[in-house]
Amino acid sequence: MTDQALPDRSTLGPSPAAPVSVWRGLTPRLALVTLFVALVVGLLGGALELAMDLRAGRAKVTADLDSTISLVRDSAAEAAYQLNAGIADRVVNGLSRSDLVARVDLRDNFGAVLASLDREALPGDGLDAWFASLFADVVERREPLIYASAMGSEGVGVLTVALSPQALGSRYRDRALVTVAAGAARALVISALLALVFLGLMVRPLKHLSAAIARVDPARPAAHPVPVPRGHRSDELGHVAGALNALLEAFQNSLEARDRAEADLRVLTEDLERRVALRTRELENAMDELAAEKEETETAFARLDETHRDLARTNRLLLESIHYARRIQTSLLPDKAALDGLVRDLHVCWDPLDVVGGDYFWLERFDDDTALLLVADCTGHGVPGAFMTLVVASALDRALHDEGLRRPSDILRAIDGQVRARLRQDRPDSESDDGLEAAICLWNRPARALTFAGAGLPLIYVEDGALYEVRGERAYLGYRTLPAADSFTDHRLSVRPGMAFYLPTDGFPDQMGGDPRRLLGRRRLGRMIVDNQRLPMSEQLGAIQRDLAAYRGGEPRRDDMTMIGFVPL
Repeated sequence: MTDQALPDRSTLGPSPAAPVSVWRGLTPRLALVTLFVALVVGLLGGALELAMDLRAGRAKVTADLDSTISLVRDSAAEAAYQLNAGIADRVVNGLSRSDLVARVDLRDNFGAVLASLDREALPGDGLDAWFASLFADVVERREPLIYASAMGSEGVGVLTVALSPQALGSRYRDRALVTVAAGAARALVISALLALVFLGLMVRPLKHLSAAIARVDPARPAAHPVPVPRGHRSDELGHVAGALNALLEAFQNSLEARDRAEADLRVLTEDLERRVALRTRELENAMDELAAEKEETETAFARLDETHRDLARTNRLLLESIHYARRIQTSLLPDKAALDGLVRDLHVCWDPLDVVGGDYFWLERFDDDTALLLVADCTGHGVPGAFMTLVVASALDRALHDEGLRRPSDILRAIDGQVRARLRQDRPDSESDDGLEAAICLWNRPARALTFAGAGLPLIYVEDGALYEVRGERAYLGYRTLPAADSFTDHRLSVRPGMAFYLPTDGFPDQMGGDPRRLLGRRRLGRMIVDNQRLPMSEQLGAIQRDLAAYRGGEPRRDDMTMIGFVPL
């Protein structure tokens, strides 16, 4: 092994920082930004000031016009009452002394003009016309003249006075230009002052700080600490300088640690090369031994391949047997169309956890227009559970056809006795401790009645959108270590149109999932049933299976699942 080539730090040196152009520096940028902000603020303030000035000017014009008319109202009324043109001329001449008066008209109550004044409007361009329009609605006043005498008061004429909007607009324009110019001047002065302040407080200290950083020697970064700018020891620049010095000190420590590590690495490399040489000789000797053992290993692998082929053949035969057992178990299940004519809608979800399962269901129609529906959940699943379903199927067949039983409670009691007898659980030396849970419904169409009895499994039904549950007995069928149930209760329900019934095994509510992780339970299963109530029964059970898969997420299934859903006719 050879040492990795490392750069010689003696050739490294500080690289001078490129000078910053004056026009690209912070000072002109700050000046421009400050100027822009000051101009915007000045313009907004000037606009507000001009708007307030315009409002005050319009109010003053109105007040002055009203005051002027009130001064000459009595003289004008006297002239109109006496029809004296001389007095009228003096009134008009008095008003004409103001350069803002553009038109005066004094008429008697017969409409005759006693005196008038009409000055030619000042010409103006588009901007002057706009300023004049700001006062156009307040420049004219038409005052009725009332003369009071011993006989009473009477109207004697009309005095009309109109001011020049062009003259008023010109005055307002001059004030606006002065205001805008003053705001711009203030903005320039403020931006210049702020730029000078920023230059003294920030730019120059930053330049000194940048020059000090450029002088740092990469080979010995802590040899020349960055000086703290004068007057900035306690502010942000002082903190930056302190942080840089701490960082340079850390760099220096890292470089020294690297030097020590390089020396240790060289020693370790030499030792490692010696060890590699020694290990190489040992490996050569081991390879000779391995060559001798290779033939024995190949022979062992050949025997192992033969064993794998035997296992694959055995596994294939076992799977074929299990699939054949599924065909046998499926053939024992009833035709799902067996109750046509007695139910409006029926669907069965039979989903074993393995190829075969321990869940069993039965549908049978009797000659008196009654029908039996049964679900059973036997001990275990897979092949042991499938064998239990054969026992249950045989026991049910004997109870229905040999003993002629029809009441669900009697059928449960008969199945319990048959299972115990067939598995020899009534003997002290019996090794079987297996059994089942079951639920049975007998649908009597002529009586519109449904009779239910259960051992560990419930009947769920929906009426008018509400969910109801009829619990079975807390009992099991079979099992050597459990006593036989004393009795089973028949629950009789009157069936009304639209009611839907469900017989599930525990494989549905015992799903594990959700967040936090917990069992699904019968309450959540009931909500799933109600949520999908409007669908046909096959789509209902399919939607419930999808909801269960979503609830499980990554959790595996734990048991067989079977559910009969039906709507009586």
